[in-house]
Amino acid sequence: MIGYKVLSKEGLKGPFKKSSILKAITSAMLPLQARLLDLQTGRYIVAAELVGEMIDTPVPEPRTTVPVKADKQGAKETLKQLAEKPLTLDEQTPVPVEETPRVILRGKIPLKQVKLPRPRKLAERAPEELTQPAA
Repeated sequence: MIGYKVLSKEGLKGPFKKSSILKAITSAMLPLQARLLDLQTGRYIVAAELVGEMIDTPVPEPRTTVPVKADKQGAKETLKQLAEKPLTLDEQTPVPVEETPRVILRGKIPLKQVKLPRPRKLAERAPEELTQPAA
């Protein structure tokens, strides 16, 4: 019998049998990204490895540029140029306005008829309703 412990926010939970873990994964009670501690080997695995699934992980792109040390003189000059530039608010900078197509309706368009409820009769039954403010 192979046992596993499930890593959660509260810590390790378990031990659980392999069949219990598989049942929890298939019934969506345990995500494929869940970390499991294999008690036989003592290493952590992902639940997807236990099922035999592959999780799509984004492959990091290789760096094409080599970082170069910035010379201090060039950095000082750029900072000086940025400091001399006047600051402008977003409200002051002009924003290009996109023209949206407009639809011009010609002729009369019938309005949708709405049925309103009949007004209530208040004065005969309870005259205090008219004088008391609504709560």
